[in-house]
Amino acid sequence: MSGLTDYEAQNLLNYVVGKTAMPTLPTVSIALFTTAPTDAGTGGVEVTGGSYARVTTAGATWNAASGSHPSLISNSTAITFPTATASWGNVNSFGLYDAASAGNLLAWDYLGNFQWNQFTAAVGTPGVLTVPAHGYSVGDSLIANTEYGGDALPTLSGGSWTAINTIAASPVPTADTFALTGVNTTSTGGGSIRKVIIQTVPSGVQVSFAGGAPGQLVINSA
Repeated sequence: MSGLTDYEAQNLLNYVVGKTAMPTLPTVSIALFTTAPTDAGTGGVEVTGGSYARVTTAGATWNAASGSHPSLISNSTAITFPTATASWGNVNSFGLYDAASAGNLLAWDYLGNFQWNQFTAAVGTPGVLTVPAHGYSVGDSLIANTEYGGDALPTLSGGSWTAINTIAASPVPTADTFALTGVNTTSTGGGSIRKVIIQTVPSGVQVSFAGGAPGQLVINSA
């Protein structure tokens, strides 16, 4: 799931116990994905064509890491990509690479500076999820997992927890509950869930992520 990849986490652990030196301080490049990658650094579909290119950053581009469970880091200055000369598709996530092309994926996360919230689910068609004071709306895009809390995701008879799902209009969401479109639950369970921004990038658009405290690109790591 989002955060450090296996490659970076293993390097960090080997360094902490004095087994190996950390790799050379990387020059980090930002990549955009239409399909999010995995912890193994594989499975992601990076944007291609239409004048797309990764954006190279420096240490000064980023705020200092902060927080706990999860810790996070974000961009302090704006990160601006080239203007698209053809459609880049529906971008939903970004990653940090140690090279401007190819290279090793170090970490990644979904677009949107949103917190992971704990949820529980009952058996139902559709399955109703409970997230106290969630603040979500019909049509919002959400992703769920157990990395940031929860023992076991409910079993589904429709939909998939590995996919980005949307909040259904029926039953009408309440302040604490909602259902996901086409998602039926055949067991109880729970986990973590968060909102995701999906950015459609047509030709002629220049994508830019504002910096700040935090900036718009946020990497969470448990």
